[in-house]
Amino acid sequence: MTAGRAQEVARRRPVQWREPLVAWAVTRGLILVATVVLSYALGVPHLGVDPAVPRWLALLGGWDTSWYLDIATRGYDDYTGLAGVLFTNLPFFPLVPMVMKVGIALHVNPFVFAVAVNNVAFLGALVGIHRLSAERFGAARARLVVWAFAAFPPSVYASMAYTEALTLAMAVGAAILAQHRRWGWAASAAAVATLGRPPGVLVALLVAVFAWQAGGPRSAQVRRVALVMAPAALTLAGFLAAMQITRGAWDLPFVAQAAWRRGPLGIGVLTYLPVEIGDAVRAAFNLDVVGLWAPVVRDGLPTLGYAFLLRRLWRMEGGWRNPWFIYSAAVLALPLSSGSFESMTRFGLMAFPLVWPAAEWMDEGGERRRTWVLVASLVLCVIAVGEMRIEGP
Repeated sequence: MTAGRAQEVARRRPVQWREPLVAWAVTRGLILVATVVLSYALGVPHLGVDPAVPRWLALLGGWDTSWYLDIATRGYDDYTGLAGVLFTNLPFFPLVPMVMKVGIALHVNPFVFAVAVNNVAFLGALVGIHRLSAERFGAARARLVVWAFAAFPPSVYASMAYTEALTLAMAVGAAILAQHRRWGWAASAAAVATLGRPPGVLVALLVAVFAWQAGGPRSAQVRRVALVMAPAALTLAGFLAAMQITRGAWDLPFVAQAAWRRGPLGIGVLTYLPVEIGDAVRAAFNLDVVGLWAPVVRDGLPTLGYAFLLRRLWRMEGGWRNPWFIYSAAVLALPLSSGSFESMTRFGLMAFPLVWPAAEWMDEGGERRRTWVLVASLVLCVIAVGEMRIEGP
């Protein structure tokens, strides 16, 4: 079946839930079981967890989750004088705390509520990825794509009270809406993604590229792009304006990231990246496995894997002007430009089009490759859960 024929057939069908639902249930069930067992076996993350985090979900409730819960219950920090020097909750965007506040208003544990919402959002993302894949490649490839993405080890982070699942769901939804030229709804989804985390603004970029490539007179293209970018721009401006009014500086969310050794975009490559590389080299010379783990094993090597898939996506989609390539490249480039490999494995989850060349590569190796990759991915999912005992994603 040609790509055009597959798209025509898929668009006439209702949304397919069965395959995404099964893939979601199997992988989320595995992650839940691993979380419960390992939370009791290994204990809480070494920096501790908020009192709202149940012991049986401890490994999903550490690290940045504590900052989100802090914002939801107490608001953003008032003392801003040492932002960027000391750890504060100022770098974190408000979408997840807003979800937690809904849980508080409903008299539900805010952490458990946010975890539940994120897992449902990930199911929605899988349904959307399945639909996009069926439209482009047919049902057989779509089945492999949705299983590959559900079992993708970084998908563990979509089961946490983090930003990944919500932002990913908005990105996939916006892409589907943009392809069907429902510009208003696509722009609205992009605006919600912007509240999740700084790279969320790239969802608006994806919609804008589709809007530009929809054709028509140049003036109509420019107007269309401006209209689809406006909601995300206004949403981000509103959040930063609130920071200016309530905390005295609009740029606090960006300045405060320096405490995590992330610098201004572009400049961070010169100021922070050499330090991170130097630390990894020293750890290698000292045979420091812990020092090598995050920058090299957990985040460095997967970043090289993303680069491999990005090149395949470029070839698959016919060049750098393709919307999927532009978006995926920007998703990887934006955090890297701050000068750190840290958390790149998690950040790359938003570059969902990379699953298409991954599935193509799996298909090229036949049934044997597909099987061992999926099995290895599920094993790595369990390891990723346990790893959160010692290192924050």
